[in-house]
Amino acid sequence: MMSDKMKQDPRLPDETFEPFEESRRIPLPVYWIAIALAIWGVIMLVETSHSTQVADKERAAQNAQDVTATAPVTAEPAAAQGHALFTANCATCHGDLGAGSTGAVPPLAKSDLVQAGGAEAVVRIALRGIDGPIAVNGVTYNGHMPNFASALDDKQLAAISSHVATSFAGAKDGIEPTKVAELRKADAGKDPWAGGAELASAITGLPAQPARPAPAPAMAATQSADVETLVKTGAGYIWACASCHGDKGQGMETTPRLAGLPAAYIAKQLHDFQQGTRFNDSMAYVAKALSEEQIQALAAHYAVMRAPSTARPSLKGDLARGEQIAREGDWSIGVPACFTCHGPSGFGVAPDFPALAAQHPAYTARQLAMWAGGSRHNSPLGLMAGIGKALNDVDRRAVADYLASLAPVPATPKTELAAIDASIPVSEGDAQ
Repeated sequence: MMSDKMKQDPRLPDETFEPFEESRRIPLPVYWIAIALAIWGVIMLVETSHSTQVADKERAAQNAQDVTATAPVTAEPAAAQGHALFTANCATCHGDLGAGSTGAVPPLAKSDLVQAGGAEAVVRIALRGIDGPIAVNGVTYNGHMPNFASALDDKQLAAISSHVATSFAGAKDGIEPTKVAELRKADAGKDPWAGGAELASAITGLPAQPARPAPAPAMAATQSADVETLVKTGAGYIWACASCHGDKGQGMETTPRLAGLPAAYIAKQLHDFQQGTRFNDSMAYVAKALSEEQIQALAAHYAVMRAPSTARPSLKGDLARGEQIAREGDWSIGVPACFTCHGPSGFGVAPDFPALAAQHPAYTARQLAMWAGGSRHNSPLGLMAGIGKALNDVDRRAVADYLASLAPVPATPKTELAAIDASIPVSEGDAQ
């Protein structure tokens, strides 16, 4: 038998006892965190769904925009382009509304010539220019218009001509760039139209045109030969004019274009080089070797010369700023519009104001800098010196590049070339 000592101590657990732990309640903060996470999850699902819907809408809108961008150009943008090009290239002579100028520039608005010839007539005149009488609405104008073949491409000419024909003359249809390209090829290298009579021989149905003028009398053989020698080969120690100014007087880079400048202006500059009132070592050397007869003959030779433009914007100037200065000026710095003195489209005003259109930008910018610096000063009232100083380098490059983009000045008709008076006074037209 087991003794009492051997009996189980009542303070000790029974041998069959298995320990266990009573369950405890989950703390309230844990419930709160779980509920917050659930709510956050629901919110995120809703927002994601909304973002997806917005993205789908934006994608659909972008696809619609891409389709519109690749769609054919409608008539409205084309008309706007034609209007803008007309304003930039034609309005200075023909007016914003195509009304022209009484007795000087034929109207385009309600023009019987444009109504009969349509956009093709406008294109053909723009491609070749016109020198001679042309009748519009029963009035004869002594037409002298330059060609725009080098200044405008086929699409631009199509836009302008279509605008003129449809907006000003009531035509139903314009003209396509492909047709302009055909006309450009057909008229390439041809002289300007000799008035409306020659144009009417190429385009049927035009209103009656005045007869072509009689040819101008030829220059005396000896004088003509002398000029040709000076221009092409030079004489004695005088090098050929063409070696710097080009065989057609078109100029190059820092050498000015001479074709179409007023004869009196050319003669005056040569006199200034002779007398030292205008400085250029090369030109002073040449001018001092020329007789008065040679100066007059050279001036007349270049005044009636026509040549396509070889000038192109090359100074990285702001063309919009250059156009503003040329057409409107900038009175905030005291600069008047270039065209105020130098004529519509920069074609010059004979005999004192030279053409600026189609002049090489490096030459124009350099002359403006010379006016500003005082190394050129053959203008008694100092107008160009003041303008040169008012324009900073950026503005000089801008206006020079813009003028280079314009169509060249029409040549002076030989029948209108007046005798040059060597005593013509110096004027403010010495921007070249």
